[in-house]
Amino acid sequence: MDSSQPPSTRKRVCIIGAGPAGLVAAKTLQQTGRFTLTLFEKSHRIGGLWALDETTQTGFLAPGTPTNLSRFTVGFSDLDWREVDLGGQHDGDGARRGEGGVPMFPKAWQVGRYLEEYRRLYVPEEVLRLEREVLRAERCVEEGRAAVWRVESRDGEGKGRVEEFDYLVVASGFFAKPRWPGQGGPGLGNGDVRSRIRTMHSSQFRTLDDLFSGKSNAAEKTILIVGGGNSAGETAAAVAMQLSDAAWSPDTTQQKLYKGCKITHITPRPIYGLPPYLEYEKDSMSYVPIDFKLYDFSKRPQMDSYAGQQTPEIRDIVHGALQRMVGGDQSDLGSEALTSPPKGDSRGTVYVALSETYAEFVRSGLVEAKAGRVVSISQGTEGTATAAVEHGDEHYTIDNVGAAIYATGYTPSTALDFLRDDVKQALQFDLKSARLPLVLDQWQTMSAALPDIAFLGFYEGPYWSIMEMQAQLIADRWINERIPTPQRSYEEDHKLIRLREAMQEKALDVPQYWFGDYLGYMEDIASHLQLSRNDAAFAEREGCTSPARYVSAQTDKLQADAIMADLHKTWRDCIDHGRFVARAALRAMQGNWNISRKIESEDPAYSGTLQGQASFHPRFPTADKSGRVADLEFVYVESGEFTLIVREVDDQLSVWFVKPENDLEVDYLFHDLTFVPPAEARKAGACIAKADHLCVDDMYWTQYTLPMEAIVLRRFKIEHTVKGPQKDYVATTQFTRPLVPATRR
Repeated sequence: MDSSQPPSTRKRVCIIGAGPAGLVAAKTLQQTGRFTLTLFEKSHRIGGLWALDETTQTGFLAPGTPTNLSRFTVGFSDLDWREVDLGGQHDGDGARRGEGGVPMFPKAWQVGRYLEEYRRLYVPEEVLRLEREVLRAERCVEEGRAAVWRVESRDGEGKGRVEEFDYLVVASGFFAKPRWPGQGGPGLGNGDVRSRIRTMHSSQFRTLDDLFSGKSNAAEKTILIVGGGNSAGETAAAVAMQLSDAAWSPDTTQQKLYKGCKITHITPRPIYGLPPYLEYEKDSMSYVPIDFKLYDFSKRPQMDSYAGQQTPEIRDIVHGALQRMVGGDQSDLGSEALTSPPKGDSRGTVYVALSETYAEFVRSGLVEAKAGRVVSISQGTEGTATAAVEHGDEHYTIDNVGAAIYATGYTPSTALDFLRDDVKQALQFDLKSARLPLVLDQWQTMSAALPDIAFLGFYEGPYWSIMEMQAQLIADRWINERIPTPQRSYEEDHKLIRLREAMQEKALDVPQYWFGDYLGYMEDIASHLQLSRNDAAFAEREGCTSPARYVSAQTDKLQADAIMADLHKTWRDCIDHGRFVARAALRAMQGNWNISRKIESEDPAYSGTLQGQASFHPRFPTADKSGRVADLEFVYVESGEFTLIVREVDDQLSVWFVKPENDLEVDYLFHDLTFVPPAEARKAGACIAKADHLCVDDMYWTQYTLPMEAIVLRRFKIEHTVKGPQKDYVATTQFTRPLVPATRR
């Protein structure tokens, strides 16, 4: 890009919104030296959705919500997560500057901290205007002069101001306002007086206490979840996790309060539950963060980028890929509502829920998934309601509903309220379209009708790397007046209009994220901008992508190189050394099992067999005697008699006994299990974890044999070999999944 110009000759740019998109726009345009910037943010702090502290209770995200994708995707090219001070009120994970303790999937409040550091490094104080809301942006064209944007804003004290700019960047957020179900359905609206139970949007849910107005009316009630996308699966899993924790936490005060509560999830379509760690390749016995799998260069054919409606053939290909990731068509979960339909024209596009526990909560029965759409909620018996559901020509009801959560997405329309009607008309704005309100091109950044306004992150799936590249694309367009040619066919006006109509018709060929070819778009924009590839130790088409894999002249190369080195090391640790196998395996153990135990001893009197049931119940991690908090924790209960705690810490499974006086609290260590490297596991055809320890005078050798099928565990074996002065036996326990009758609809 061109070198810096004197301030008097620089173009004036107004940026609206100081979330990730607005910040990367400010940083990118600032570094060109060609613009004078003003960044408006109506809040008192930067961050947008991520403007959170550990204790923040407002906003659309709970502070502890983890990102759906790893830190290598949720971040920018020139700020290494390890350079951010994440020390906070609860920093038991050691996530402080320089300690290398950054979570693989950072929490929402940590993302806020990352953005604050990014702003400190790259966006000067004089550029930023906090607590300044933009009320109106009007494009003025006067004879003899170039068009200008006349922007009216108001500060926190109500004082207004009007300023003129040459360019306008809209980074006000695609997820601007929670979207509620369609109009006219009794009991479905926000605060509808006809609803006799507490209803809320998924963005409002924090704890179970939010759902019930009185603490005596929760037991045995059904919590209704409405929605068929990612937020629905996430929300159902979040509520189920709190119910499971209430039942199995050492704090027993909530056990009676929520005893017998269950979740019914009404979804209009099947959704695949994708956990944060996926098998890298079939039978590889190695597991990687989800974006390492989804955005792997070696797995994507070298082809043109694509978007928009999908043919039946493409739908079948995508369904096949997802089924390989989840280990089948999900019929084993026991819910016809989640079972992938067979091939054919009636098969819809793939929808996923990025959640560690959703699928297993369905399998265990705590979440009951049913197909359909809720059309009304009416008063039931005292303190309950009845939901009416339609599924094709079929109608049914859900009774005893004690609370309802609508995971029905968001609308971006309010993020455009400041634009005048003539501007909206030029951009073909449609208020009814929550998914595609504007018709844009150049990777959803601009419109030829209005070349001096640009949009960042204003589409479904605003991955950070795309926002960063969009910012560079806008700078290049305004400085060099270079327009990418030819136009991508999927961004032709008539195709986007037809796509918008198909969305409103709920057509089967509309994907969950219509602009979803993440790798393809990054390659396309990088090629147009002539960005340098920063492959580091990767081969050109090896490993996953990252913002740091594409660098411009303005990129801090030291930061980008550090990110890429960390990415490569993490990737090799997964492929060669089995990092995250423990996490993936323990997640797969969740739920109910039939067990068959055989004890073979040198003394026949101590030999025998046992048939029974066992179960693994997730709960929020607790501290052991050393104060160490696990990443994932399950209570193991065997036939109602025998209880253990199984934890995942630092790529080990750690098994603990419980206190005799309280069978839900961690007491003392049984053994730590270490997984063998993937190469050894592949020879055995299963993930193998081993431990040995001395218990008083007796030596125990333990082996877990876990034949994982993608992310699914349908059977496994635990073998204890014990030798000592009084003991000499082998105890082998076989675990098999009980048959789960399919839930109709």
